[in-house]
Amino acid sequence: MKSFKHILVFSILFFMSANILAQTTVMIGPRVTGNFNIYNQKGLTGTWNGVGVGFGPTVDVTFGKHIGIMVNLTAFDMRNFSNSQTQGNTTQEQSLTLSYLALDPMFKAEFSGFYMVAGPSLGIKLNSSGETTVTVTGQAPQITPINIETKSLRFDIAVGTGYTFKLSSDMALGTDFMAYIPLTDTYNTPGISNSIFSMKLGVALKFKI
Repeated sequence: MKSFKHILVFSILFFMSANILAQTTVMIGPRVTGNFNIYNQKGLTGTWNGVGVGFGPTVDVTFGKHIGIMVNLTAFDMRNFSNSQTQGNTTQEQSLTLSYLALDPMFKAEFSGFYMVAGPSLGIKLNSSGETTVTVTGQAPQITPINIETKSLRFDIAVGTGYTFKLSSDMALGTDFMAYIPLTDTYNTPGISNSIFSMKLGVALKFKI
């Protein structure tokens, strides 16, 4: 009797798995993003923000009709921001640039092309730089490099929404809006909390495989 029950359970699981696999759709393709970045630091005055770009592949897997996973790999994910202050005839501008290799494995819920995603985001630092430019009216600008120790890894929570436009039976155009909520500091400045909040607009051309 027990063997019969085991066979029955195994058969049910097998047919369920086969049905899910039969309805699984896998799409892959290039993705380009533009982002808006807001830098926050405890005790910092003024507004620090800027724009950046990124590119890389995306993998979109749908199981059945409504659930799936989406993985974005973004190379040279630029997080730029700057601040400008003017006093009298002197203007001081500070600009900072960081680039990452970002990996976003996310859970996806989809309804008739419209989808929502959420999951962790890991950023591996590729480069960081900065400079201060002081300009006095009638004089040449004075540029000084900024060297701040940057953390090698960053962790965010990625949430977003998007829509997939079907172009043909094997090709689609995906658009998305993502927000990245920081979980870790950006710069290694002990005792001073700092982070970058980013919003991204992405466009991907996806091909069914």
